[in-house]
Amino acid sequence: MPDDLPGPPGSGNRDDRPGEHPTEPLTPPTPPPAPGQTAPVPGPPAAPGTPPYGPPPGYGQPGYGPPYGAPPGYGYGYPAGPQTDSSATAALVIAVVGFFICAPVGAVVALVMANSAQKRIEASGGRLTGLELARAARIIAIIELVLTAVLILAGVIAIVASLGANY
Repeated sequence: MPDDLPGPPGSGNRDDRPGEHPTEPLTPPTPPPAPGQTAPVPGPPAAPGTPPYGPPPGYGQPGYGPPYGAPPGYGYGYPAGPQTDSSATAALVIAVVGFFICAPVGAVVALVMANSAQKRIEASGGRLTGLELARAARIIAIIELVLTAVLILAGVIAIVASLGANY
């Protein structure tokens, strides 16, 4: 019974043994590193209720994807499809926004971007889509340029007509 009572450290009582006291770690402390060496960095603490061992053997082998240990490509549906070329989308947005903000500048930028997007999409071999977006951007840009030219021509004719009426 006397060894059940707590006592000063080193007295040999039961509370002095590692792991017997609720606040003491189960593993003994690591010795300090030798001179000239660095101390090992401890990993993150385990979550409560986590077992102190890793996954069963054979799981999560390098070079294999999920599900554990299966070769890549198994168990996760279909592969990703082709992506839409972002410059084709940007050309369409610039063409539409440029129509309301600054028609000739937006039209020229959209026309250049749509042409480069079309070349990139055709050279991708099916990995990129968005050819219809590039074509729509090109059509809108051409319409913007034609309308701008018509407005400029109408303005010039109006100016000439007003000057001719004064003489």
